[in-house]
Amino acid sequence: MAKTSLLATLGLAFLVASAASGRAEGLVADAVKPLLEGTVLAGGLLPGPVNVEKAKTAENAAAITLVPFEQSAGAFTLAGEDDVATFTFQLDGPQVSAGGALNLAYINAVSVLPDTAKVDVEVNGRDVGNFAIAAPNGTLTQRIAVAPEYLRAGRNVVQVRARQHHRVDCSLDATYELWTKLDPALSGFATGVAAPFTDFDSLLAVRRNSAQRTEIRVVLPGASGAEALNEVAPVLQALVLFLNRDDITVAIADKPGTGPGIDLVMAMDRSGGTVLAGLGLSAAPRGLSVQAGATSGRAAVVLRAANLGDVNAAVLAAVKGPMADGLKSGIFEKGRGLLSVDAGERRTLREAGYETRVFSGRLSRTDFAVEMPADFYPAEYATLDLRLSAATSPGLEQTAQLLVRVNDKVVKSYPFRNREGEQFDGKRIELPLRAFRPGVNRVELLAELPTAADTACRPEERDDGKPRFILLDTTAIEVPSLARVGRLPDLAALAGKAYPYGGGKPFDLVVDRADHQSVGAGLTMLARLALSARAPLNARIAIGTPAEGSGRDALVVSSQNDFAELGPADKAAFPTADDISASVADLLKPDTVVTASVSGGAATGSETADLLQAFHDSTAAGEDELSFGARAQLWLAAATNSFGRWLNYEGEDEARLAPHGEGSLVTLSQMRSPDGLATWTVIKADAPRDVEAGVNRLVEPAVWRDLQGGTAAIETASLSLVSLPAADRYIADLSDRSPGNLRRVAAAWFSDNFQIYVLLVLACLGAFAAWLGLTVPKKGVRSDR
Repeated sequence: MAKTSLLATLGLAFLVASAASGRAEGLVADAVKPLLEGTVLAGGLLPGPVNVEKAKTAENAAAITLVPFEQSAGAFTLAGEDDVATFTFQLDGPQVSAGGALNLAYINAVSVLPDTAKVDVEVNGRDVGNFAIAAPNGTLTQRIAVAPEYLRAGRNVVQVRARQHHRVDCSLDATYELWTKLDPALSGFATGVAAPFTDFDSLLAVRRNSAQRTEIRVVLPGASGAEALNEVAPVLQALVLFLNRDDITVAIADKPGTGPGIDLVMAMDRSGGTVLAGLGLSAAPRGLSVQAGATSGRAAVVLRAANLGDVNAAVLAAVKGPMADGLKSGIFEKGRGLLSVDAGERRTLREAGYETRVFSGRLSRTDFAVEMPADFYPAEYATLDLRLSAATSPGLEQTAQLLVRVNDKVVKSYPFRNREGEQFDGKRIELPLRAFRPGVNRVELLAELPTAADTACRPEERDDGKPRFILLDTTAIEVPSLARVGRLPDLAALAGKAYPYGGGKPFDLVVDRADHQSVGAGLTMLARLALSARAPLNARIAIGTPAEGSGRDALVVSSQNDFAELGPADKAAFPTADDISASVADLLKPDTVVTASVSGGAATGSETADLLQAFHDSTAAGEDELSFGARAQLWLAAATNSFGRWLNYEGEDEARLAPHGEGSLVTLSQMRSPDGLATWTVIKADAPRDVEAGVNRLVEPAVWRDLQGGTAAIETASLSLVSLPAADRYIADLSDRSPGNLRRVAAAWFSDNFQIYVLLVLACLGAFAAWLGLTVPKKGVRSDR
């Protein structure tokens, strides 16, 4: 109970922190100017005294520090005819005073026309320069000088806008061939003043490793026992939230690492003196502190405490003190492309950081993210409205249109029919709620704007000064009343909102063995879930097997071949009073733990089912041999499946995606616990090295955002993600039992189970016909005669 109280207080502190929330023409700091203007001789050889200044330049170049951008590798691509990327980097006071230069190392597609393609760069909202895009054959680095008056202590914001056109093809499809990619390892802010790792803000400038991941190595003496890991958990989560990077991997070791990264040194009183003495950190104060790491470019976060209570107190003091500004400007900062919405709310694109832009090309692309509640039930009971504020120019072809894509699927099209141009002042465009899912959803507005001149495709005649489209930042989305019920399994809600582990709800993180690779995988998953929840999670770490009978949800990491298979989830059903009562009872269960092992009987049942299915498949009659009734039944089943895929915006291939068992590096499955009292999310692999590699792949931003369904797997050969939709769902939580919400939940359930709805309608019609047939003969027919 003491741990729960402390973690609840820590979560409250994070919520408080979240609520509190011209061009430089030749102006270059003296410390950086020699680097920008000089060159280093090959091999460092000096032909004579005349080159003494060049030797000094070489020394200056060696002292230059490249402060990296904080965003992960996926944010470094600018695609299409007009695209904007936003980056942040951290500077301290002396670095601001010295000034420096932006290093933008890039390569572009061969199809980009170099005559008109260019990049515009802003720092903290002020223009600092531009350059032509001309690097189709290899990486080219552009250096843009930035004077001190353009910079500020803390996080600085860089906006890079790329405008590019195709060399020879003027079709809409050709715009997808246009891209410019920045190199995250070579891009950043070059400064002549190195910032030592002495405080938490300096950690924001830590570089990534060779795999372009931010590495946090937990340094633990001796075995990785449950007591030590529970002391690590609050410190690790606070550090991950402060860094606000979505490419973090966590490793466990008994000594610090080398190269870029952060060592989290746990120096508890029971063995802390020996640990710190061996690392040369004996002078570290009690509590949390930041020190220089063992090697260049590496930082050390040191915790000195007596017990778990001291650990929580130290983390709480750091969150309220030296971490507060970084949290407010990082994970709690608004306007970074994300709209967090709830029922009945209206949000504009301005709130997501979008700025009104005039567009002169053929395909305008605007994207942002919409974060839906974790217990949101997506179905056909209402629509989310897009209020379009925009205008088109005269001369567009009849095929001009606006496409809306949600999670990479086109869900709406709106034609621009008026060839004289149109203006839209809050035009309502209805988007189906079924296209969205709990957690983060990617929304793209694609304006296809072809003209007659595009057919001729003469680049020299293109007039970029004549716009075709303008999208205003007052364009908004309006969220209707939502059906709120927690339905599991749902990996999209897990990835987007850490559901059902967020909101301070206690749960168990169970690792089946205490080796460094398995434990590191478990802590990596815990860190990623905390980032999704934007708050620390109330996890208790245990080594062994998950407990039954306690009503506590569990996140299980298994790397043993003989780990028992878990039973299937109960069949989805409309929430009854018993379901609701059971769900509420689960939430109110005391935080007790009953040690128990999972039964292994389910594996045998699964093998028997597989054998029976194989027998039926081998003895099934061909379609020509089936009776008319059997063929009609098969046709009806196929039609029902096709209609269901259409309702869920799934293609033909998606329904067949399934993990391949032995061909998978790791599987992630969500299910009801065998006793039916809790939810287990199981990460399973055949060996510790596989579970470590598989989890590191799962938490990559491009993979994590695509998690959905009930089961996901990483293929061993291709490392690609494959998913299995959740065929059976169960009610995990129904906190809102108002009549309005129950009505919406019923409507949503019937839209999912439309066959039952059709049968009920037919049954009602049949009942009415029977009543009419029985009533009319008895009463007779009234005659006016």
